[in-house]
Amino acid sequence: MRVSKALTRLVLVVAILSAIGSVCTVRSEDWGPAKQYYDEFIKRPSLQMRTRARLKLASSRHPGAFKILSESYAKAEDPKPQVKYLLTSICANHFSDEEFDAGWTEWRNKFAKSEDAWLWYRSLMLHQDNGHEPDLYAVADENKDLFLRCAALEALAENGSDNLLAWWETKLDEADKWKEPERGLMLEIGAKTLYMEAHSISDDQFRKTALKLIPQIEHKKTDEKTKVVMARYFREIWGGDKLFVNAAPWLDRLLNPEKKEHGDDKYAPATPPTKFVGIEAAGKRIVYVIDMSDSMLKPLSKQAKEEIKKPVKKPDGPITGSGKEPGEPQPGEDEKKDDEDPLPWDKIKTRFDAAREYLKLSLRSLQKDQFYCVIWFGDEHDTLKTTKGLTPATPQNIEKTCDELDRFKGGAPIADRPDGTLKGKTNLHGGVRQAFKLTGKAPVKDYAYVTPDTFTTGADTIFVLSDGAPTWDDWDCNDAREDWDQTGDPESNTKHADQPVLDFPGPYGYWYHNDWSYIIDDVNRMNLFHKAEIHCIGIGEAQQGLLYGIAKAGMGQVKMVGG
Repeated sequence: MRVSKALTRLVLVVAILSAIGSVCTVRSEDWGPAKQYYDEFIKRPSLQMRTRARLKLASSRHPGAFKILSESYAKAEDPKPQVKYLLTSICANHFSDEEFDAGWTEWRNKFAKSEDAWLWYRSLMLHQDNGHEPDLYAVADENKDLFLRCAALEALAENGSDNLLAWWETKLDEADKWKEPERGLMLEIGAKTLYMEAHSISDDQFRKTALKLIPQIEHKKTDEKTKVVMARYFREIWGGDKLFVNAAPWLDRLLNPEKKEHGDDKYAPATPPTKFVGIEAAGKRIVYVIDMSDSMLKPLSKQAKEEIKKPVKKPDGPITGSGKEPGEPQPGEDEKKDDEDPLPWDKIKTRFDAAREYLKLSLRSLQKDQFYCVIWFGDEHDTLKTTKGLTPATPQNIEKTCDELDRFKGGAPIADRPDGTLKGKTNLHGGVRQAFKLTGKAPVKDYAYVTPDTFTTGADTIFVLSDGAPTWDDWDCNDAREDWDQTGDPESNTKHADQPVLDFPGPYGYWYHNDWSYIIDDVNRMNLFHKAEIHCIGIGEAQQGLLYGIAKAGMGQVKMVGG
């Protein structure tokens, strides 16, 4: 059983306000001190310290700061892709005014590969906000790179545009000519656009666009995954709990909004629902991302056992504009004990026991035409040995996975982990990141978010279960401790005597004031084109805001359970 690195080398980051630029406002005339801080910290070995440097510089909102940061994109250090994503998001959060628009345009035009789609998406949203919406349509119509065209369409859908539905009505005349991956990407973004514009559902333009888009869900050229994604958006618009991949049920709802009965019995849903800890999802390729940090060995309270048994159901009827958070209890929701919950509760003592038993129950409910993968995360993250990739859900495979799960045993307690040790700290970002890299064959190394194989053969549904705040990520590194950094164990939040050198996670581990915005931001990037449905289960000290943010990025639900 792997035990975490020497606890005396871990860092509990308690940064003073002046150290973290993302949570403070530095006046433009303070550019000098911010630049001095940047020059010192950008040379540091750890990604966290270099991120602090960039945040501090960006917080000055000085044109010189934007120039330095945008130009550093070309020479991003390792981990190169992740540094590019961070630079893009940090600059988008701090340099959104019109005075920076020309700089954004210059930056964007210098980097016009598919891998730069996140840069294009974030910068084009700002470009539209600053009054240049026609340029986004020009990119969508004329750019040679598919993903950059789609980045413009995603920006328009996210920001909203009075002309977008009409654009789609005309564009869908070309749908029969589209080939994969263009066809899948375009139809999925088109369905998202309908969802985002559902406030105008009674308008003639909405109806005309929908009448062209909906029939594509059953077109012979439409990929099975795209059908499911489209059905998810349609369900969000028109309500119900079934994912129909036939056009007729959705056309009926569009054309007969007052009709109470739609005769749905003749249409089969895309796939039977898959249930995990009371949350139902529909997909063919299911990935479970399971927390195996040491805190999962904490005893599960009686109250938590009762809470975890309660099912989570979506409301009946359209939810667009309902104001409800994903997974928030709905009026009249049945909170009775799930009749399909035959777990051995007398043997379930810890959080991990409950997670394991629910996972085995979910796996055994999968159909033979589905695929699954189980990813664990602690200090590190990996698939189970029996699910090296997306594995056919045969009874034989599933029982091998259940046997492997049963072999996990907790290690002996140590000073800061009185309940025992399992896999160390909480690298949630790493586990989710690995889920998005999966394909039907080998995982993708870099730029998975613009690799079509991850869409068509990778995860279409992701369950995330965690019991605490993320304390680690994939980029930990030894670095000198600053005066405001407290030595300690981040998993148990235990302080230790200060030491000169600590093992720092990157910006997706323990962060100032529980600011998880960079994890949520990166999940949005990973899922920008992927369109996986993401559901989150939080136990104990799990961060509710973080899990809701992740689930929102995947149009999913959240279930929170006490300790």
